[in-house]
Amino acid sequence: MHAKVTSTPRATRLARFAFRTLPLVVTLGAGSVLALTMPAVAQPAPAGAAPPAASALPNATNNGAVTTVVVQGGSRSLFKIAVTPPLGDSAVAKQVVDTATRDFTLSSLFQVLDPNSFTANLTQEGASIEPSSWRNIGAEGVVKGNVTPRGQNLHVELRLYVVSRGSDAVLKKEYDVAASSIRSAVHQFDNEVVKYFTGTAGSFGGRLVFSATTGRGQKGIFSVESDGQGLGRLQAVSNVALAPAAGPGGIYYAGGLPDGSYQLFKVGNPAAVLKHAGLVFGVAFGGNKMALVISQNGQSDIWTGAPDGSGLTKVTSGGLNTHPSFGPGGQLAYVSNQGGNPQIFVDGKRVSFRGTYNMAPVFCNDPEGQKILFMGRDGGTWDIFSADLGGGNMKRLTQDQGSNTYPACSPDGRMVAFFSTRGGLFLSNPQGQNQQKIASVTGESLRWEGN
Repeated sequence: MHAKVTSTPRATRLARFAFRTLPLVVTLGAGSVLALTMPAVAQPAPAGAAPPAASALPNATNNGAVTTVVVQGGSRSLFKIAVTPPLGDSAVAKQVVDTATRDFTLSSLFQVLDPNSFTANLTQEGASIEPSSWRNIGAEGVVKGNVTPRGQNLHVELRLYVVSRGSDAVLKKEYDVAASSIRSAVHQFDNEVVKYFTGTAGSFGGRLVFSATTGRGQKGIFSVESDGQGLGRLQAVSNVALAPAAGPGGIYYAGGLPDGSYQLFKVGNPAAVLKHAGLVFGVAFGGNKMALVISQNGQSDIWTGAPDGSGLTKVTSGGLNTHPSFGPGGQLAYVSNQGGNPQIFVDGKRVSFRGTYNMAPVFCNDPEGQKILFMGRDGGTWDIFSADLGGGNMKRLTQDQGSNTYPACSPDGRMVAFFSTRGGLFLSNPQGQNQQKIASVTGESLRWEGN
């Protein structure tokens, strides 16, 4: 997180958490252009400072295509699934197929088969399947459906077939949605498909929020759907809005005001939801708690209290402490330089000991076990790392792929989002496999709503 972005001077020590950025221009549509930032290289060490110890960061071992997935009771090869166009309007059918194909591909659970390989007579099959027709092309599962008008809405019926289970559907869901919400219905169904196979619903259809540079000395808050669709700027009280986070009833952020102060705001509400002595530079919610980053007298500390801001207590003491993030058990992770260089701490205990500059932690409910994700600097670039909650079993998700920053984990723990200088927002699985670009946008302080 850039601790402060205005034309007023920044505290010298706060600036140590900043790094250089390169501009990236993204067209949002119809004459609207957004200039975002792309992390480039780390700031050089201050003149006269002792060089940091040699990096002991691990090398990536699992980059590339995903071939096996963790399911209940062990692991298996990717499940080969065929997505067929539902009966009904052809344009709607294409939207259903495109959305489901994208979801299943991003999940790292499925291999979506090429529609050109289908040999089954879909019209003759109707509301069932002929297992041999699908078995012959290697399909293990088939998605079929119907879309019909119902008043002002569309009635969407989607079904999952498992070829080894015969001709009847093993999962059937129905939705009544506006034509503009077809993708939402498909996301819901795809989440149920993931649940059928893994026991845990997927996270398709959720939102990612982040901040990005919109002009010289200006930042805004943006959201994008988890498949890269629906990029949009969220309303903020000023042209300096930082560090968004999902909280009770909406998205919260730190807003810079003309008098040089920073306070906590909620998208859609022009009044500060919390005012506190000092400058509010970040927020996180979880476990019925709120954590704030508050800067006073050249230092920034983490304060925690109730989600409404009552009962705030300072939980760090001195130095620079930023990037709070709550875990599913109420654990609090953050970045602190109390040991010299910025490192990851959980509940006051340092948990990162490899590398000289680690930041932006987030908890991830990986099916293989809870993890902390964070970004670490290696020479002039950044990469994404994971570690157990105690700091052990540290793994590298990206390497030799430009700079990769600000990880965010899906609520189901099966997808990791991050920005990359390869040109946008990427998703992978928690091992760094199946890296897929979903949008040509970059920024900072990326959060996945619901986690």
